[in-house]
Amino acid sequence: MEKTPLITIGIPIKNRLQYVGDLLRAIEDLDYPKKKIKLIFVDDFSTDGTYEALVKWKNEVEEKYYKVVLMREQTNIPQARNLCVKNMEGDYLLFWDSDVIPPKNLLNEMISIMEENSSIGMIGADYEYDSSLKVRYRPIVNRKTHAVYMGFTLIRREVFNAAGFFDENLSVGEDTEFGIRVTEKTDYKIVWAPRPVLHLKSPSDVKRRRRTWMAYNFRVRAEEYYKSFTRLPRFLKIRLAYYIGLPWAIVLSLATFILGVQILAITPLIYLAPSLYPLVKSRGLKDGIIMWLKFNLPTGLSLSYGFLFIALKRLLRK
Repeated sequence: MEKTPLITIGIPIKNRLQYVGDLLRAIEDLDYPKKKIKLIFVDDFSTDGTYEALVKWKNEVEEKYYKVVLMREQTNIPQARNLCVKNMEGDYLLFWDSDVIPPKNLLNEMISIMEENSSIGMIGADYEYDSSLKVRYRPIVNRKTHAVYMGFTLIRREVFNAAGFFDENLSVGEDTEFGIRVTEKTDYKIVWAPRPVLHLKSPSDVKRRRRTWMAYNFRVRAEEYYKSFTRLPRFLKIRLAYYIGLPWAIVLSLATFILGVQILAITPLIYLAPSLYPLVKSRGLKDGIIMWLKFNLPTGLSLSYGFLFIALKRLLRK
């Protein structure tokens, strides 16, 4: 790079003492000039010693960096991200989750890609996991997409000017909503980074109960979607309708098969293609189908039918 741009790194954090040491070492190990980095930590009143560890680290290294800002605010994740946006300096904001460890020169690579291609507005790294966790997941690299995670994602300042901030009603999935909004409202491209980052997880994190996740989608996320519905990107509105219709397409397919009209039974199954195809294309046939069955399908159904239940309940009250 001819010029090394000033960047801001925004890190929302809460009760991450088990990971904060690894995180801070990874920040120090970055292959990027420290005087070109502004760090913003937004701590949501941690109670496990995380905040105290950050204060100690800031006092030790503050003079090495352009700025180190430590905020303590009661926020959800999108509110914390918006605080980072409002206080950013420089041309780029890198969102960095507190349980993510990147290769030390990945940031440099991402900056170079953005500097060389002004049409790219966001570049985010997919995840890989420690082999001991036995997580079946193949990260995506060097590919255009409609949204990325915010675990280690670089965003141009102009993207926020064009697309706005994160939706503060959303407790989960604010990164996906933001990415889709950027895709729909701007001409900027979103791409996966050339390499993944290590996503730190404990075995208990990996064994998240599917029933609990579905209940959260049905009750909490559905309510959040209902409150934000008028502002949701078109794609997410279509996805709600899609998953509401999915069980009926399957029932219709089974009914026609039972009635002996096998050719017509195939037609409703084509309904599965829009949700299956992107996963199969990016992750391969086997991994794509497994991810769809384990995550996309239960998430989509529970969220969409939770939204429908809330909408009908509000309608009947009128």
